[in-house]
Amino acid sequence: MKRTLLALLLVAPSALSAQQELFFEDFEAPLPAFAPNTPDAGSVVTGDNTWLINNAFSGGSGTIDCLGFPFGFTVPATAAQPAGITTPNGRYLHTTSTAAIASGVQNCCFVAADGLCAQPANHFARMTQDVSTLGAAEATLTFWWLCGGGTNNYGEVYYSTNSGTSWNVVSTPVAQYRNQATWVQQTITLPAFGGHTTLRFGFRFVNGTTFSAQDPGFGIDDVRITVPQVVANAITTGNAEGTEYCQGAQVSIPYTAVGAWSAGNVFTAQLSDATGSFAAPVAIGSVASTTSGSIAAVIPVSTTPGIGYRVRVVGSAPATAGSTGTAIYTVVSAPNAGTDVSATLCKNSGSYALIDLLGEDISSCGSWTGPGGLPFSGILNTATDVAGDYTYTTNCPGGCAQAEAVVSITLQNPANAGNDVSTSLCSNSAPVSLFSFISGGDLTGVFFYQGQPVTGTLFSTPGVYDLTYVVYANSPCENDTANYLFTVSAPPNAGVNTTFTVCATAPALNLLSLLQGADATGTWTGPGGIPFTGILDPAVNASGLYTYTVEGTPPCVDALAFVAVVVDPCTGLDEVRPITQAATWLGQEANEHVFQVAGTSNMDVHVMDAAGRTVVHHRSLSSGDRLRITLPQAATGVHVLRITSTAGTTVLRFLHVR
Repeated sequence: MKRTLLALLLVAPSALSAQQELFFEDFEAPLPAFAPNTPDAGSVVTGDNTWLINNAFSGGSGTIDCLGFPFGFTVPATAAQPAGITTPNGRYLHTTSTAAIASGVQNCCFVAADGLCAQPANHFARMTQDVSTLGAAEATLTFWWLCGGGTNNYGEVYYSTNSGTSWNVVSTPVAQYRNQATWVQQTITLPAFGGHTTLRFGFRFVNGTTFSAQDPGFGIDDVRITVPQVVANAITTGNAEGTEYCQGAQVSIPYTAVGAWSAGNVFTAQLSDATGSFAAPVAIGSVASTTSGSIAAVIPVSTTPGIGYRVRVVGSAPATAGSTGTAIYTVVSAPNAGTDVSATLCKNSGSYALIDLLGEDISSCGSWTGPGGLPFSGILNTATDVAGDYTYTTNCPGGCAQAEAVVSITLQNPANAGNDVSTSLCSNSAPVSLFSFISGGDLTGVFFYQGQPVTGTLFSTPGVYDLTYVVYANSPCENDTANYLFTVSAPPNAGVNTTFTVCATAPALNLLSLLQGADATGTWTGPGGIPFTGILDPAVNASGLYTYTVEGTPPCVDALAFVAVVVDPCTGLDEVRPITQAATWLGQEANEHVFQVAGTSNMDVHVMDAAGRTVVHHRSLSSGDRLRITLPQAATGVHVLRITSTAGTTVLRFLHVR
């Protein structure tokens, strides 16, 4: 519903009878422009009675406690409203007994009419906004009301010309509103109401001690303020205190507004350019209002210093440009410390001038303090300085307030991939953890080979592997990398240990031919560790253990293979090797000989010397692929191993060295 300053709501055909409505309140809106139960004019906020805004008209019954005894009371219905009221029987402002409210009755009443136990008190309700009657010689207040009351129980009307700071009772034409049980309209026209920018009205209900009072209480509806002639909207801009202001300074701009301003009107203070021109004004503050007042404004920090600035106030509803204030203002440069900022830097990333982080056009007439308030140079060394708040405070000449800004520094640990690494591996080594090779770096990274993540299993094949180790960083730090060069060598191959029996009359033989698959780069030693050419001449060389050594590329170890040579005078004793069974001499370890035996079970084992005499005799030996025989007392020379089983007999010569 209506509750606003209206522009030219009522304009009669004759200028002499024209009326301009400045304010109207019918209490139908959720937030009416009246505040109930205020302490104005010696009134109480709480008590036996209270102001309500509702649409309750029905009466009712209840009880009230008086001197410790309950007394019953009955509240009559409030009179219905006539058609002259904007919304008959709608919401209205009225007093109600708190005892009645406790009994569920909320229409217009008061406690003295319901019982004797009531404390004398006054109750006030007032407008919450100003009305300007500036330019009008008088103004008219009209409202509908009712009040039963009594000699000591009645309503009053008050007005204020200073936004409710002080109040004046209206005694003409009525001083006490009572003895009226039905709704009537009251009109009050006084010169005292005209010519003000901050006019307000209020209603007070006086509830004194009485033995004779009757409901209803004081009820109000359709409050209206008008002036007898149309006043053109205009704004006069006043002058601020002082004429010199710093950039960013606060300033209060007074203004006087006349005429009727619509709901939602905004008064805005505008600043000219340094020549006083409003061709491109800058808004420096505003207030939502319909009356005269002042605007809290701020000179923008970006305002160019100058000596010819002017100020004016404009309205929005209706759009009205006010007069330009007579004062000429000077704007001077204010110290600029910039804006508080937070920054995360990477440790050990160098030095930074913190003033560069504060923005542009920072005043150079300032100084820094670091965390703890200690003096600081302003240059942050990320390797030696600590994280925390670094404060820049200006100390510039002139009368402007100094400025301060804080740079909050967070230092982020950098990524560390460590040192580059170059190393060698052997392809037959056990799989390795690449992280075991990291030199001085974090263990949180990833190894890449040819753009793909890898592990140590890559090195089972000989070759050269160029890996990159990447440790990922948190912003703003950058990722760190290290290069890893792995040279993987193949292990040497000396072949497989073997036994070879040769007749003393046989031709010379290259022993390497007996080591299948062996590398040809090795060297030989004969029995007793004496260097040997590798060419065996049975007529010259003796029986014994010949060792073939192939040197490995570090870290691969050297490979060894043994050929046990038996130089046989060939007297007729031959080995018997059935196809279904085979035996191989694997060599001598101290006094123990090791044989590889395949496909045997329940074996009888005999060891004989060169003369055919039995040296060791084993019976019923269990199956297996390794046979170990110890000859602690046997003489050095060729011996014969004979294995007999259900599969047949195998005879094998071998050399025993004591």
